Amino acid sequence: MRALTAIMAFAAAAQLALTGCTSFEATAVKRYVDDANNYVTVEEGRDEKDHFYNVTLPNGRTVKDKTRSKVRVTLPDNTRFIAYQRLSPFGNLFMTDDEKWEYLVQGTGCFVAHLAKDGKGYQIAYQGTLCASERNPLNEKSRRGSSPHVSSAPQGFKSPSTTVDGRRR
Repeated sequence: MRALTAIMAFAAAAQLALTGCTSFEATAVKRYVDDANNYVTVEEGRDEKDHFYNVTLPNGRTVKDKTRSKVRVTLPDNTRFIAYQRLSPFGNLFMTDDEKWEYLVQGTGCFVAHLAKDGKGYQIAYQGTLCASERNPLNEKSRRGSSPHVSSAPQGFKSPSTTVDGRRR
């Protein structure tokens, strides 16, 4: 009887762990394009709980840090991975838990790199420029209100359907 209870508890824990890893609700979607017209899609999201990781400081000391920011990256060959934000002086850096993939954003450009076969450093697998950014339709709807004539363009940008002074065409 105890063996059956232990097996059922193990199965429940495994199911919880597996279903928890597959859950992802995007709050924003970005697409990057390279010179060969290959696209990378990046879905941004947040965890409800803190995600912990280790950081090695320049002095060699390792400290534990936490984040809730994560991304799901889809490469041109349909390779997908989920990465969590890390501290970085070079831009917004996201890494997978096994540290085999990294996604780095610098301004309007992005780099996707994978761990080299020898385990020393990373090789760039993709480098692109931001070409589209879509907001989550649920967040967009709540921000726009009920008026269909409110532009979703960021403040300071003019949509093609408005004139220079902001009036609708």
